[in-house]
Amino acid sequence: MDNNKGRYTFPDDSFLGQMEEKVAPFLKEKVQEGNCTGWDGTGLHYYYANREHAKGSMVICHGFCEFFGKYHELAYYFYEQGYSFYFLEHRGHGYSERQVREWDKVYVKDYSDYVKDLKCFLDQVVLPVMAEKGEDKQNLFLYAHSMGGAIGTLFLEQYPDYFTCAVLSSPLMELNLGKYPKIVVNLLLLRAKLLRRETDYVPGQKGFDGVRVFAGSSAMSKPRYEYAFRMRERDVHNRTYGGCYSWTGASIRATKKLQKNAAKVSIPVLLFQAGQDTMVKKKGQDIFCKRAKNVQCVYFEDAKHELFNGTAKIRDSYYEKLFEFLDANRKR
Repeated sequence: MDNNKGRYTFPDDSFLGQMEEKVAPFLKEKVQEGNCTGWDGTGLHYYYANREHAKGSMVICHGFCEFFGKYHELAYYFYEQGYSFYFLEHRGHGYSERQVREWDKVYVKDYSDYVKDLKCFLDQVVLPVMAEKGEDKQNLFLYAHSMGGAIGTLFLEQYPDYFTCAVLSSPLMELNLGKYPKIVVNLLLLRAKLLRRETDYVPGQKGFDGVRVFAGSSAMSKPRYEYAFRMRERDVHNRTYGGCYSWTGASIRATKKLQKNAAKVSIPVLLFQAGQDTMVKKKGQDIFCKRAKNVQCVYFEDAKHELFNGTAKIRDSYYEKLFEFLDANRKR
């Protein structure tokens, strides 16, 4: 399999150079950033690039332990394809406020916090900027990856009138618990709650240690993995690295809820699945696809969790299907 040459994305062998030559100037000249307030007063950080005569506006909902820098390439492609984009760093990630002392620990009490924060971001930032620029709010799209897929799905179930369509990339709809049976996980969660240790790391999770683990990562493109890792090394805000008991329990509850309420999602959804995904389980995604009303499912047998960081062949097909879907569902 040729991992280097691609039609739609930067080749691996020139990726870092292209990011420096093309994407860095784009970030400097076109991207704005700011702060808004979450539902409970938590400070949230965001980025956006508003394009003249945009085809639509894309809200990017990132995954577990991620930050804006990991989506520089994706945001650039959205802009180049004619879309404005808006990116919120979830509470506890990037430059948004944390509710625990450690920079690298992911904590949330309940996913409703994430969902309500997303609504605040839309109401305080996205919709006002779109109105100011004269953009049609009917062309507001959602792109959500992994944990962001769970957040985005819960949002679609609760607030069905915001987005025209949604792209869910390897969405968290059932957490991969690894070697631990569900009963063991539930007992560990109960023990942590009784001992008031819910902010402790769950077994298998840890803080940022500066050790590269590309082979065991969710990426298949080494320079893309390296690009994100270097940003973790340089900036403590980007070092979210492991989940605690509270986050794990909240994730399990969230996936049960979104599966139960899947039929409430009526807008067109494009859902990408990865056959070699070690982070989330396909079973939960399949349940959602059966219960939701208008889902197109695309399965990549040889892909890992981060499809946008796959091989050139995977990336080409991924982006081609993504932009075809957006174009087909865009209001003209």
